[in-house]
Amino acid sequence: MYPESPFPDRRIFCIDSVSFYASCECRYRNLPPLTTKLAVVSDLKRSGSVVLAASPALKKLGIKTASRLYQIEQLPIRERKQILLVEPQMLAYMKTSIEVLDVLHQFAPPDAIRIYSIDENFIDMTGTERLFGTDDETAKAIQSAIWEQTGIPVRIGIGPNNVVAKLVLDLLGKREGIARCGYADVSRLLHDFPIRKMWGVGQKMEQHLLALGIETIGDLAASRVEDLHERFGVLGAELWHHAWGIDSSPTTIDPTALFQTEPAVQRTIGHGVTLMRDYYQYEQIRLVLAELAGDVAARVRFSNQVGWTVHLGVRYSRHVLRSGFSKQLRLPYPTADERLLLRHLLQLFEPNWMEGEPIRFLSVALGQLTADQGTLQLSLFEDNRKVWRRKRLLKAMDRVNLRYGKGTIRLAVSFLDTSVAKRRLRFVGGHPGGDLHDTLP
Repeated sequence: MYPESPFPDRRIFCIDSVSFYASCECRYRNLPPLTTKLAVVSDLKRSGSVVLAASPALKKLGIKTASRLYQIEQLPIRERKQILLVEPQMLAYMKTSIEVLDVLHQFAPPDAIRIYSIDENFIDMTGTERLFGTDDETAKAIQSAIWEQTGIPVRIGIGPNNVVAKLVLDLLGKREGIARCGYADVSRLLHDFPIRKMWGVGQKMEQHLLALGIETIGDLAASRVEDLHERFGVLGAELWHHAWGIDSSPTTIDPTALFQTEPAVQRTIGHGVTLMRDYYQYEQIRLVLAELAGDVAARVRFSNQVGWTVHLGVRYSRHVLRSGFSKQLRLPYPTADERLLLRHLLQLFEPNWMEGEPIRFLSVALGQLTADQGTLQLSLFEDNRKVWRRKRLLKAMDRVNLRYGKGTIRLAVSFLDTSVAKRRLRFVGGHPGGDLHDTLP
């Protein structure tokens, strides 16, 4: 039974673009997005590349998001001939996402819309019944407007709060196009679905819940909230409430919260990169570490901080027995200078890496951050005037890269074939950004 407490009862619409990246590519080519067999693949040159998006027609052949390119290559030849494979162009998708958002602004003001992801938005339609009609009429009007103005098909889940709207979208709306669920309908409509379908339940959490005999959302709702809280903490209690459709989180966020004058101070800033192939040679690995050190140091300087500890993470190729290593050390004085950072990274790397071991992942972090007071730690072993001039030079480089774009000024070695920087600079969200003018091959 429901706990005795007031529940928010609003008209929340969760709007999800159908196979968004694939629909965008179909739109750019004037192809029907629901019937065209198209896959957006991270890298067409590698058979192990991930399918970032598959059109609905392609999903019927068993190819889904997170499938691999080789799975498409294993399909019968008559099927493969009908499949269009394209690489992502994230900048174009971002522009199309903004176009969809512009359509939503025709139905509600900006402060009633919450952007959840590039292809999903929440919109509070409470009080608009006289403008757009019933839930079903409003949802159909939104679908039609987005389709006519952007060429992107969308599906909509409707509920009294964010959780119910999202759950009914994921569990029913993606099949029916439009789905609605109220508090009284939660157990009837949602409780029979397997626990892995629950919003917020990942693979690890699913395994833990299955071990407790919780196989469906209904099983989760029937569990004692005290037991879940004891086992999983606040997350366990939250999942129990969500299983009953209870959620008091705001659909929209106060815009002033995005412009806090005193943002929360980060204690660690780091970055890692998975290499496109195994790196065996010291100079190649040193180059990647130098680029990561430069990236981390620039971000630390941008936050107006310096760090006391440097951390190095190394993972080897899966073809060797040793998995890798993780090391850290405390610096003699806090810094945000990548040259000093690299020097200590190599002190951590060289004694622990056996020459020829294949490396596939590297990460660098600067921790125990503290505010940069603008002072210089004097040294008996270095020319302090040179150190001060270098600090001013780095600040000047940061200002140029901030104004004209990341990578405007960078090390000449980043143009070498083994560099990861030149490849990453063309990426948006970890994938190729595409042509700034959305041109197609």
